[in-house]
Amino acid sequence: MSLIAFSLIVVSAVLHASWNLIAKKNHMRIALYATLCIPGCLIWSNVQFWTPVPVFDLPLEFWLTMVGTVVISDVFIYCIGLTYTYKKMDMASAYPMMRALPILMTAGVTTLLGWGEPLPWISIVGFVLVFCGSLLMPLKSFSDFKLSNYMTPTIFFVFYTALGTTGYTIFDSHALQILRDYCAANGIDVSKPIISMTYYSTRSLCLTATMFSLVLCLKDERAAVKQYWKERNFMPLVGGFCASGTYVLVLIAMNYVTNVSYVQVCRQLGLPIGMAAGIIFLKERSAPVKWIGVGLILVGFAIAVLCK
Repeated sequence: MSLIAFSLIVVSAVLHASWNLIAKKNHMRIALYATLCIPGCLIWSNVQFWTPVPVFDLPLEFWLTMVGTVVISDVFIYCIGLTYTYKKMDMASAYPMMRALPILMTAGVTTLLGWGEPLPWISIVGFVLVFCGSLLMPLKSFSDFKLSNYMTPTIFFVFYTALGTTGYTIFDSHALQILRDYCAANGIDVSKPIISMTYYSTRSLCLTATMFSLVLCLKDERAAVKQYWKERNFMPLVGGFCASGTYVLVLIAMNYVTNVSYVQVCRQLGLPIGMAAGIIFLKERSAPVKWIGVGLILVGFAIAVLCK
């Protein structure tokens, strides 16, 4: 992994933990997620007017991939899973588990599909350590490390949310590759960051339209959006700035890695940040086992990224 990708993802991890903190404090729901989409849509829609990439001339494969990442993975899997999970679990418990599962899931899918450079064994060892550290973070003590504590009704939605994260990460990586190939084949000289911003602008417009179409179909969610504006609760918009910033950085970083699995494991740096945010701002309890989990995450990260 290049220094550029690493730096981008570290900043992204801080922003990701920030918007999740805002989502938890403001009672995550579909209306909130839709409102979170607004700033990204407004900020990045201007790219459509000056990008050298002819977005509407892109092949059908690109738009099918967009359906996969936005409609299927982001809206009907990730958003719904995140909404239910944050209703039933505190952030210090839910956030690590939702971020841990996509590490191995993404690595497994990319290996099966043959996408990206094959992962060396040392990187896989690092991935496993990060995964194990993430599983320790929700615990109060080592005596709680039992299968029964993980196999709860809520764990289905944690897994469901992780499936959404894995899905949109892989779909977005593939869509970016389609964009790069299209530009190369048609002699469009454009930098990788511009390609990523073009993609995010298009993705953000599609996601916002999809989310508000869903809101319009649900009476309670329509009322919730109206309530945000009535109360002048602008925190969802602040969260939206963080959410858009974090994923633009991730998309740019995807251009500088040999396998998107490295992006996924680096994003786990948000776990220690998320835990600290939960402790400081939400007054959630910590325990020694959580700090050991943080240590495993950092060691695993170093092995996966720096020793390959």
